[in-house]
Amino acid sequence: MSVQRKKGYDELEQQPLTGDDKKEVQYIRENYRLTEQDNFIRKSYLLCVLLFFATGVTMVTAVLEGVYSDFILAEEIMTTLFGTIYMVLFVTMLCCYSSTTLRIALLLFISVFIGCVAGFMISAHLKVVVQHLNPTSGDVN
Repeated sequence: MSVQRKKGYDELEQQPLTGDDKKEVQYIRENYRLTEQDNFIRKSYLLCVLLFFATGVTMVTAVLEGVYSDFILAEEIMTTLFGTIYMVLFVTMLCCYSSTTLRIALLLFISVFIGCVAGFMISAHLKVVVQHLNPTSGDVN
Protein backbone atom coordinates (compact mmCIF):
# COMPACT_ATOMS: atom_id res chain seq x y z
CA MET A 1 0.00 0.00 0.00
CA SER A 2 2.77 2.45 0.85
CA VAL A 3 4.66 1.41 -2.31
CA GLN A 4 1.68 2.47 -4.43
CA ARG A 5 1.46 5.79 -2.58
CA LYS A 6 5.16 6.41 -3.10
CA LYS A 7 4.88 5.58 -6.79
CA GLY A 8 2.04 8.08 -7.22
CA TYR A 9 3.99 10.65 -5.27
CA ASP A 10 7.07 10.14 -7.48
CA GLU A 11 4.96 10.49 -10.64
CA LEU A 12 3.71 13.85 -9.39
CA GLU A 13 7.30 14.95 -8.84
CA GLN A 14 8.21 14.26 -12.50
CA GLN A 15 5.32 16.15 -14.12
CA PRO A 16 5.68 19.81 -15.13
CA LEU A 17 3.71 21.98 -12.73
CA THR A 18 1.40 24.94 -13.24
CA GLY A 19 0.06 27.25 -10.51
CA ASP A 20 -2.88 25.05 -9.52
CA ASP A 21 -0.79 21.89 -9.79
CA LYS A 22 1.77 23.32 -7.38
CA LYS A 23 -0.92 23.84 -4.76
CA GLU A 24 -2.23 20.34 -5.36
CA VAL A 25 1.24 18.81 -5.07
CA GLN A 26 1.90 20.80 -1.90
CA TYR A 27 -1.42 19.57 -0.48
CA ILE A 28 -0.56 15.96 -1.42
CA ARG A 29 2.91 16.27 0.14
CA GLU A 30 1.48 17.66 3.36
CA ASN A 31 -1.23 15.00 3.45
CA TYR A 32 1.37 12.26 2.84
CA ARG A 33 3.61 13.64 5.59
CA LEU A 34 0.72 13.79 8.06
CA THR A 35 -0.36 10.26 7.17
CA GLU A 36 3.15 8.93 7.74
CA GLN A 37 3.37 10.81 11.03
CA ASP A 38 0.03 9.39 12.17
CA ASN A 39 1.16 5.86 11.26
CA PHE A 40 4.36 6.32 13.26
CA ILE A 41 2.43 7.60 16.30
CA ARG A 42 -0.08 4.74 16.10
CA LYS A 43 2.63 2.07 15.84
CA SER A 44 4.66 3.64 18.64
CA TYR A 45 1.57 3.81 20.82
CA LEU A 46 0.77 0.14 20.25
CA LEU A 47 4.35 -0.85 21.06
CA CYS A 48 4.19 1.27 24.20
CA VAL A 49 0.89 -0.36 25.22
CA LEU A 50 2.43 -3.82 24.83
CA LEU A 51 5.40 -2.79 26.97
CA PHE A 52 2.99 -1.24 29.49
CA PHE A 53 1.07 -4.50 29.90
CA ALA A 54 4.31 -6.50 30.10
CA THR A 55 5.50 -4.15 32.85
CA GLY A 56 2.22 -4.66 34.73
CA VAL A 57 2.49 -8.42 34.49
CA THR A 58 6.10 -8.26 35.69
CA MET A 59 5.18 -6.07 38.66
CA VAL A 60 2.29 -8.30 39.71
CA THR A 61 4.42 -11.43 39.32
CA ALA A 62 7.25 -9.96 41.39
CA VAL A 63 4.90 -8.95 44.21
CA LEU A 64 2.93 -12.21 44.25
CA GLU A 65 6.05 -14.39 44.10
CA GLY A 66 7.61 -12.41 46.94
CA VAL A 67 10.80 -11.67 45.05
CA TYR A 68 11.41 -8.58 47.17
CA SER A 69 9.98 -9.95 50.42
CA ASP A 70 13.31 -9.30 52.18
CA PHE A 71 12.96 -5.62 51.31
CA ILE A 72 9.56 -4.52 52.55
CA LEU A 73 10.05 -0.99 51.31
CA ALA A 74 10.54 -2.25 47.75
CA GLU A 75 7.24 -4.14 47.81
CA GLU A 76 5.45 -1.16 49.35
CA ILE A 77 6.77 1.19 46.68
CA MET A 78 5.73 -1.22 43.94
CA THR A 79 2.22 -1.76 45.29
CA THR A 80 1.35 1.75 46.44
CA LEU A 81 3.24 4.11 44.15
CA PHE A 82 3.71 2.14 40.94
CA GLY A 83 0.40 0.31 41.27
CA THR A 84 -1.51 3.57 41.65
CA ILE A 85 0.29 5.23 38.74
CA TYR A 86 -0.29 2.11 36.64
CA MET A 87 -4.04 2.22 37.27
CA VAL A 88 -4.27 5.96 36.54
CA LEU A 89 -2.36 5.52 33.27
CA PHE A 90 -4.50 2.52 32.33
CA VAL A 91 -7.76 4.41 32.84
CA THR A 92 -6.35 7.41 30.98
CA MET A 93 -5.32 5.16 28.09
CA LEU A 94 -8.83 3.75 27.86
CA CYS A 95 -10.49 7.16 27.92
CA CYS A 96 -8.13 9.09 25.63
CA TYR A 97 -7.30 6.60 22.88
CA SER A 98 -9.22 8.44 20.14
CA SER A 99 -7.30 11.72 20.45
CA THR A 100 -3.99 11.75 18.54
CA THR A 101 -2.61 14.66 20.55
CA LEU A 102 -3.31 12.92 23.84
CA ARG A 103 -1.81 9.73 22.45
CA ILE A 104 1.51 11.54 22.03
CA ALA A 105 1.39 12.77 25.64
CA LEU A 106 0.40 9.31 26.89
CA LEU A 107 3.24 7.80 24.90
CA LEU A 108 5.69 10.03 26.75
CA PHE A 109 4.17 9.38 30.18
CA ILE A 110 4.02 5.62 29.62
CA SER A 111 7.63 5.55 28.42
CA VAL A 112 8.80 7.42 31.52
CA PHE A 113 6.75 5.11 33.75
CA ILE A 114 8.15 1.97 32.10
CA GLY A 115 11.68 3.34 32.50
CA CYS A 116 11.14 4.14 36.18
CA VAL A 117 9.61 0.76 36.98
CA ALA A 118 12.29 -1.12 35.04
CA GLY A 119 15.08 0.84 36.73
CA PHE A 120 13.56 0.30 40.17
CA MET A 121 13.07 -3.43 39.62
CA ILE A 122 16.57 -3.90 38.26
CA SER A 123 18.13 -2.03 41.17
CA ALA A 124 16.01 -3.94 43.71
CA HIS A 125 16.93 -7.22 42.06
CA LEU A 126 20.62 -6.30 42.16
CA LYS A 127 20.23 -5.54 45.87
CA VAL A 128 18.73 -9.02 46.41
CA VAL A 129 21.55 -10.66 44.44
CA VAL A 130 24.24 -8.77 46.36
CA GLN A 131 22.64 -9.72 49.67
CA HIS A 132 22.52 -13.40 48.70
CA LEU A 133 26.12 -13.38 47.46
CA ASN A 134 27.41 -11.66 50.59
CA PRO A 135 25.18 -12.81 53.50
CA THR A 136 27.48 -11.39 56.20
CA SER A 137 27.02 -7.78 54.98
CA GLY A 138 23.39 -7.74 56.14
CA ASP A 139 24.33 -8.67 59.75
CA VAL A 140 26.89 -5.90 60.31
CA ASN A 141 25.48 -2.66 61.78
